[in-house]
Amino acid sequence: MVNPKKNEEPIFEEPKFDKREYLSYERERAKSIILVFITGAIVGLLSGYLEIFGYWYIAILLIIAIMYLLGRIIKLFKITMPKRTSHKFLIYAELILTWFVFWIIALNPPLHVASGPEVIDLSVYHSGAWKAVTESNGRYDIPLNSSAVDEMRYFTEYKFSITWINITENGKAVLYHYNRTSGYVYFNVTGLSSEGLETLTISEYSTHVTTTKTFILYS
Repeated sequence: MVNPKKNEEPIFEEPKFDKREYLSYERERAKSIILVFITGAIVGLLSGYLEIFGYWYIAILLIIAIMYLLGRIIKLFKITMPKRTSHKFLIYAELILTWFVFWIIALNPPLHVASGPEVIDLSVYHSGAWKAVTESNGRYDIPLNSSAVDEMRYFTEYKFSITWINITENGKAVLYHYNRTSGYVYFNVTGLSSEGLETLTISEYSTHVTTTKTFILYS
């Protein structure tokens, strides 16, 4: 039987574990994870804002550019980019997922009201006071005054400024006054009679969003 030599070197020697280097690497990786999350959130919110204006393709180009420059962005904040391939993959996956989630958040309330401006509280000035217009089976009852010309108003609100309003009565344009301080829009209807129906259409435009509501008036 042959005895092994005393000075023979072992076939495999386990590398010495450097605790300080390991903690430093994990600390840098944690910083990069936080930075990538913040970057993805900001780009996602900006992408949602761009889509509101119809520029969704710019949002796609933006995230591609951010992915290409991600290493430089991390180094800009004096953070070391993870070296392991699996860690790099997780960093990029985090960026894409965060960007997509915050893009969806940006397109939904309360950050964005997709429904557009609202037309509510339709009322008529009758007998010296404002009275709410009552609805029955999709028709709105308008009490007539002695001259058969009623001043009406409605309340409107939206997250963004309302830039354009169009009111028509049976297809004809109606003059109006929009009090931006109170939120009320005042106008007159002139064709109402006790025997006919009137179609009142109100359209409002704000930040590339248009809403239209139609009222069937009778008296």
